[in-house]
Amino acid sequence: MGLAVIFLYQSRAFSGSWWLWLLLTGVNLAGALGVKFVGLFVILLVGMNTVRDLWSLLGDINLSLVLFGKHLLARVFCLILLPASLYISFFAIHFLVLNKSGPGDGFFSSAFQSRLIGNNLHNASMPEYLAYGSTITMKNVRIAGGYLHSHWHLYPEGVGARQQQITAYSHKDFNNLWFVRNQDFKTENPTDPVEFVKHGDIIRLEHKETSRNLHSHLHEAPLTKKHFQVTGYGINGTGDPNDFWQIEVCGGKPGDLVKVLRSKVRLIHLSTGCVLYSSGKTLPKWGWEQVEVSCSPYLKDTPNSQWNFEDHVNAKLPNISLEVLKPSFPEILLESHIVMIRGNSGLKPKDNEVSSKPWHWPINYQGLRFSGVNETEYRIYLLGNPSDAGC
Repeated sequence: MGLAVIFLYQSRAFSGSWWLWLLLTGVNLAGALGVKFVGLFVILLVGMNTVRDLWSLLGDINLSLVLFGKHLLARVFCLILLPASLYISFFAIHFLVLNKSGPGDGFFSSAFQSRLIGNNLHNASMPEYLAYGSTITMKNVRIAGGYLHSHWHLYPEGVGARQQQITAYSHKDFNNLWFVRNQDFKTENPTDPVEFVKHGDIIRLEHKETSRNLHSHLHEAPLTKKHFQVTGYGINGTGDPNDFWQIEVCGGKPGDLVKVLRSKVRLIHLSTGCVLYSSGKTLPKWGWEQVEVSCSPYLKDTPNSQWNFEDHVNAKLPNISLEVLKPSFPEILLESHIVMIRGNSGLKPKDNEVSSKPWHWPINYQGLRFSGVNETEYRIYLLGNPSDAGC
């Protein structure tokens, strides 16, 4: 509406009413995008019309370049700078008000979580350097990357070796906990002196809940067929040489200690030479729709193959404060948007829900069928065709 009124006021440019509607258009642009990302289409529409208007003004031989410059600056301020400032302000208020922990914390980086009241990383303290015998969680550093996770369920018949599933899970869960072990299959003695994990060390990761080791072999991964399968293998921490991983600190050198939360690490499988990798692909229902973890033979350094140690418990080591990890406002603004975009791209239709295509939307080609919780409940069908508007 604001765009249409501005067009009507073309002959009264820079009048009070003209400025008012130009400012209101900018405010509404911020509101449209702030409500939902599809507001970008409204911004595109206004942008195209603005470019057209400016092009017409530039071609007006009766208009001086100074006056054209004023038109340009007015639109830059009202239709670009003002909406951008308001949009960022919305998120500043959002982060100020919604500053507590919730079930979706795991979608965000460790640094982002450290600012959330009630999160285990908020004002937390833990040992600074990784050591053998520690209980840890590992998080993929890709934005919205999950925690290295396992559970008692096995890969189904026909999907690689029928061994325990390894996935990436976006929520905090006791099945994300692992022990850091030496490459020998001996359990650390509580009276032994502390031994720190260093860049280049060969380690095992033993799943705390199931006592299976993180394992890989030459079977293909469930979804990324050029990668190798990653499984949980062994009994009570014992296994075979396919359980050994070499830890590399990104940008590190031999002998460097591994810093909890701050070091980005890669795990190189000793037998096959592949690197532990989170593809971002969602597994089918047999994998509880969690994210595939594979072992990539392509050793290119990417966020998908980088991990950081988040939780770290070791009674032998002193704790340090994690206050230094809190990110700046631009960092959390950028991260929140990346998480939202990736969350939207991962949405899938539910069972028995009829999906639609973009060309269906303007003409309401078909309705949507929704399912109840169980077979005995009523079914709902949303009629969206204009011919049904009076029903």
